[in-house]
Amino acid sequence: MKILLIRPHSLVPAAPPPIGLMYLAGYLRHFRSNLEIDVFDARVKLAPAGEVREYIRRSQPDVVGITAFTMEAEEAHQTAGMVKDLFPEVPVILGGPYPSSDPESAGKDENFDYMVFGEGEVPLLQLLKVFENGENPSTVRGIQFRQNGNLISTGPADVVDNPDEIPFPAWDLLDLDDYFRPSAGKRRLTNPIQMHERGMSVFSSRGCPYRCTYCHNIFGKKTRFRTPENVIDELEWLKREFGIQEIEFIDDVFNLDIERAKKIMDLMIENNFNLKFSFPNGLRADRMDEELVLKMREAGCYRVNYAIESGSPRIQKLMKKNLKLDRAREIIDFTAEQKISVGGFFMLGFPDETVAEMHQTIDFALKSKCHTASFFILTPFPGTEMYNDALEAGIDMEALYSDYGAVSKNLSRDVPASIIKKLRTQAFRKFYFNPVRMWNIYRTTPNKFALMRNLLRTARLSFLGKEY
Repeated sequence: MKILLIRPHSLVPAAPPPIGLMYLAGYLRHFRSNLEIDVFDARVKLAPAGEVREYIRRSQPDVVGITAFTMEAEEAHQTAGMVKDLFPEVPVILGGPYPSSDPESAGKDENFDYMVFGEGEVPLLQLLKVFENGENPSTVRGIQFRQNGNLISTGPADVVDNPDEIPFPAWDLLDLDDYFRPSAGKRRLTNPIQMHERGMSVFSSRGCPYRCTYCHNIFGKKTRFRTPENVIDELEWLKREFGIQEIEFIDDVFNLDIERAKKIMDLMIENNFNLKFSFPNGLRADRMDEELVLKMREAGCYRVNYAIESGSPRIQKLMKKNLKLDRAREIIDFTAEQKISVGGFFMLGFPDETVAEMHQTIDFALKSKCHTASFFILTPFPGTEMYNDALEAGIDMEALYSDYGAVSKNLSRDVPASIIKKLRTQAFRKFYFNPVRMWNIYRTTPNKFALMRNLLRTARLSFLGKEY
């Protein structure tokens, strides 16, 4: 049986290796040695529709799996249509964040025979058995499928309770140099924060117990931790087999278990990996302590993002993040004092947020020692509590998503979009056009050339009154 796994080409402005597909490939290969697995990353290849179609035709797959973010829905639908046009009888399975967060929209497309919700390893392996033996797919939990023209959902998926049992991603199925260095026709977005080209993402846990009303729930609310030893084994393997120089830990909350996080740092120091690493997804600031920060620095950490979202205590309660803001400010400043580059994530435009509360958020960023700050207009994930509340309030969420990045629409009930847009522009200007902060950014940023190029672009757009 030949399995073709596809990540569509889209306007998502980055092309890191598709870790979700590679986990699936590694899991399938571990349990089914007779499978032939092919992975086509159309995003990194910048592959136009014709090239994707030709790849599918030459592949002659027995099963096709497609992964997509919600903002890649159009490309996912187009790819599924190509498969069905070429091979009408081949099952097409949609996975990734899109079907998990918006199954209703995804389910309208009859080119998708199956949709997998949440983690895909167990459901996909079970589906292959169904295809081979002609069994009823209703026995597979965590999917939606078509039967006599109706969509049938099978409830929550079975997941691997012990993530140490999940094989490492099948990185050997990709040409990783496509992601590590510029080459003709390939996408290469230079990240000024990244220290080395040969960088790789790592999950050390799955799931998040917090109840933030805007955030995805792909991995569930029960956090499952890999043991520190298992994480270290993967780091050693990545360095030995692929020459990896840098790691991005992309857990939802890497530091949820502080003692486990410290143990990972201790083992990295003990093994003298000489790996640089960062936390791009955002750590929980009030789950940090000074000892962990010091261990991270010694182990090779050079960049941390803290997800603050709002500087208003009332908004913290409204969105159910309930971050302890005083403690967050303390740990941000302590981290920066250790010469670790610190970024902050902030959001504006909560449903009944006032202008004064937006200023609280901006002031929190300005008064902190964050080296960088990202100010987003709130866009909740489909299927979340905040998203559903907006639908009930009559807000056109499809229009909000199609407008993503243009910030001409938002969820605020009382503050016009034009005012939020103006506040966001002011926040960028005040934050970045500060001489002391500019020096600190320059001092802690590895890629000076890319930094200066990006800052010049930011300055030009700011003075033109455009968005970032």
